[in-house]
Amino acid sequence: MEKIINSKDTGSMTSTKGGYRNGAGRKPIGMTRKISLTLPQACWEEIDRYCHRGDYSLSEVIRAIIEDNLSNADLL
Repeated sequence: MEKIINSKDTGSMTSTKGGYRNGAGRKPIGMTRKISLTLPQACWEEIDRYCHRGDYSLSEVIRAIIEDNLSNADLL
């Protein structure tokens, strides 16, 4: 099998792009736990509507719903 050789100059200079850098990357907002959530179709449609209305991710919408209503959990 032939080796493919990059035609660009591959001198001994090291790249400053990529790799580990202090402070790089997305900052954590909390602990991640994987769950499975079963809801009626009407609830999923409403959640999808919120996602598309504000260009939010599914996680952002569900997180906001939970945070806004967590104080009512004692009433259950």
